[in-house]
Formats: sequence, C-alpha cells, structure tokens
Amino acid sequence: KVAAFARHLLNRKIGVVVVGFPATPLAEARARFCVSAAHTREMLDTVLENLDEMGDLLQLKYSRHRKSARPELYDETSFELD
Repeated sequence: KVAAFARHLLNRKIGVVVVGFPATPLAEARARFCVSAAHTREMLDTVLENLDEMGDLLQLKYSRHRKSARPELYDETSFELD
C-alpha cells in the first residue's frame, strides 16, 4: 500500500518520501512530508484533502482515539492568526 500511496500522491503533484519493510516493521510503513514557510495555507489544505481521499481509497485511516463528541471545539474559523 505504501508504494500505491506514494504513486497516487505523485500523480497529484504532491511529493512524499515513503519507507516500508525492512526499514520499518512489516505493518508500519511511514510517510514523510517536507513542509516549508513557502507553502501557502491553500497548498497545505490541498495536501490534506488528498490525504483524506487516499486514506479512504487505500483503507489507510486508523486512530486509537474516538471522534470527538464536540467537533465545534475544533472549528478553526472562529479565531484570527497573528
């Protein structure tokens, strides 16, 4: 799955470095993204949207935590950045 993940993102012009077995345990591949101050918020939002889609497509989503019962606490539109 890690190779498909990298290939799909590269096709969408998103660079990612992936590492799989034997450098990681068999079921624990990793992905690394290099973020810089030159990236805009729109660029980062695009990457997050694509990651969400890839997670669904390749069935990669996993969390040890349940979704919040109060998602309004995470609404980032109610404050201003300095």
